[in-house]
Amino acid sequence: MADHFRNVGKGLDKAVESYNQAVGSLETRVLVSARRFSEYGADTSKVIPDIDPVEKDTRALQTAEMKGEEGGEE
Repeated sequence: MADHFRNVGKGLDKAVESYNQAVGSLETRVLVSARRFSEYGADTSKVIPDIDPVEKDTRALQTAEMKGEEGGEE
């Protein structure tokens, strides 16, 4: 069971990392280009809302049994 929770935690951490990379790419590449659309006569009346990065960490397993220490089963 502990292995399953570790895998879920790793998956969540990876998802947060990927999300934050996507937000960074949006801000540094996509929005920079999109701001120039008005130069080409595009309708820019719609505002793109701010997207905040996720600043949360998964909670680490704390007990020895869940960490696989001291003879605890995994």
